[in-house]
Amino acid sequence: MRPVDPAEIRRIVIRVNNWIGDVVMISPAMRAIRAHFREARIAILAKRWVLETLRGDPFYDDLIEYDNAGAHQGLAGRLRLAAALRRERFDLAILFQKAFDAAALALLGGARFRIGYATDARSWLLTHPLKPPPSETHHVEVFLGIARALGCPIIDALPSFHLSAGDRAEAGSLLDAAGFSGLRPLVTLHPGASKEPRAWHPDRFTDLGRRLAERNGARIILLGSTDERRLLERIAGGIPRDVVLLPAPGLRIKVAAAIVERCHLFVGNDSGPMHMAAALGVPTVAIFGPGTPRRTAPLASRGRIVSLTKDYPCSPCRQDFFRECPASPAGKPFCLEEIQIDEVERAAAGLLARAEGAAS
Repeated sequence: MRPVDPAEIRRIVIRVNNWIGDVVMISPAMRAIRAHFREARIAILAKRWVLETLRGDPFYDDLIEYDNAGAHQGLAGRLRLAAALRRERFDLAILFQKAFDAAALALLGGARFRIGYATDARSWLLTHPLKPPPSETHHVEVFLGIARALGCPIIDALPSFHLSAGDRAEAGSLLDAAGFSGLRPLVTLHPGASKEPRAWHPDRFTDLGRRLAERNGARIILLGSTDERRLLERIAGGIPRDVVLLPAPGLRIKVAAAIVERCHLFVGNDSGPMHMAAALGVPTVAIFGPGTPRRTAPLASRGRIVSLTKDYPCSPCRQDFFRECPASPAGKPFCLEEIQIDEVERAAAGLLARAEGAAS
């Protein structure tokens, strides 16, 4: 397998994953690639919502949308995208995504070198197929494995998340208008998840918000997607109105992240926003049910993260709800059902006390 010489590489395309949490977890590898191939122009190929998460990031030069539900749908659409990639004359395709489709597009797109893990029967499409790491490897290390195979020195393995001055100004204006600026402590609750059975009980988030407001003097900010609006309104309705903020629908993800950055605590499910909060240095309580912290725990400096899990022997499961395990009476997996409000409150209060002590 021929080494990739940075001197030969002028244009790079990187296919990133479709989940925002993964996009945060590739950031250490992205930093290393940018530093190693400092003379190359780097493009990111990704779905639209991922591009919004990456916009303004200093580790790439161009963004290319992969619209597999529209312009790039079906075989004709894939060939159209491949033709567009060929016109860019990429020297190197780096595939963080493990799918066959990613490798096929890299080959049809004309990339001279194609590196990624030998998964999904795609080894023959890659010039540099890599042996997948052990299944318990943390995702950050999985992504760093590709950077190391390219010869990139790894200086900082902690994830980062880029915000612009405009993102922060917009978040500040929103908090000013709500009367939340300058108040301590501010707590973000993120009750959503990519799949509903992965999300802790809404009623427990409501109870947690009330407790933190009453016992810790916290102001509560509820964040989630437009699709989760009814869930957020339900939770907000159970918390005193003068201590809860539910921003209007349609909040840009970068502005939501900038709001989280102003907070003293984040509590949420195993999700993309959980990783954004940790990457921004916000003390984080991460609630894990079907997933496992061994593979996807948020990473930050010591003492700022508490990952709560019951660590069932079947975790992480394939999340084929509920064929492999029965649902609890409340309709949740038992690994999530058994995470009680008291232990989440203890973790949250402990991180708040630590943050308050550091501030004073």
